[in-house]
Amino acid sequence: MTDVDHSPIRWGIASTGGIAATMAEALTTLPDAQIVAVGSRTQEAADEFAARFGIARAHGGYDALFADDEVDIVYVASPHSHHRDMTIDALDAGRHVLCEKAFALNAAQAREMVAAAAANGRFLMEAMWTWFIPAVIEVKRRVDAGEIGRVLVIDANFGLPIRDEDGRHRRPDLAGGALLDLGIYPLAIARFLLGEPDEVRALGQLTGQGVDETLGGVARFPSGALATFHSTLDGLGSGDARIFGADGSIAIETPFWHARAFTITRGRETQRVEIPNAGLAHEAAHVMDRIRGGHLESDVMPWSTTLANMELLDEVRRQLGVVYPEER
Repeated sequence: MTDVDHSPIRWGIASTGGIAATMAEALTTLPDAQIVAVGSRTQEAADEFAARFGIARAHGGYDALFADDEVDIVYVASPHSHHRDMTIDALDAGRHVLCEKAFALNAAQAREMVAAAAANGRFLMEAMWTWFIPAVIEVKRRVDAGEIGRVLVIDANFGLPIRDEDGRHRRPDLAGGALLDLGIYPLAIARFLLGEPDEVRALGQLTGQGVDETLGGVARFPSGALATFHSTLDGLGSGDARIFGADGSIAIETPFWHARAFTITRGRETQRVEIPNAGLAHEAAHVMDRIRGGHLESDVMPWSTTLANMELLDEVRRQLGVVYPEER
């Protein structure tokens, strides 16, 4: 009988923004994870992040982080405009990679990233944490079990008042817009429950700089089910998701992308279900299990699913008329 490998997986964190800090906090809750290094564009930012989380090595540059032989896996937490280059550089340096979503600017970049992982024999996964949240997984189990009958419509939204014209969310050079940062979640919950859509229609309002400020649309799935989605940088959405079936409905409470509770209704019967949620730790634990098993990709968020996701986002942007400077 072969012993199960429980040796720690050593993490390096690339970038020091809010999501990087959230991941660092999550990793500290996992006994088989060690954060051994952090990299940033400046030494000062790397030093501050390292001091905050007790990280031994702080690199004032990403190449130095990727070259750090004490690092097993890099978490790429930069704006998605930089995901391709940073991910490929890390893979070429021999590191596994967990890359934040949106995975890349477009499907073409995503294919390059996947090719680099395959060529280097290294694990790569898109950090779609919603697909690993226990409450969301339980919703899918109930939907698949037919508890609300055939799914007819899924409706989800995500909006925030992000109005700083100089912030990354509104800058074309940083791949700004509501879709890649927020709108990806309403689409992701529908894809998690129903698979890949066969058609999508979208409309939106662009900023003066040409990124999507507000968007909405509908996707149709092979089963005939529809998913409506909407997102904005100009105000709050309800942040919940609702699944309507022929025999009942499920309401995933806000924030649906990392929910702790949902309510299932069938006729006059209503049941509220609460499930603990450890945030980003769920996807991090999955990644470490897959790496220990010698796998190059996830069986929950495989490369094919990520590529299909990027193709869907590309099509929505095409319909909205959003083209980033790098794509011209």
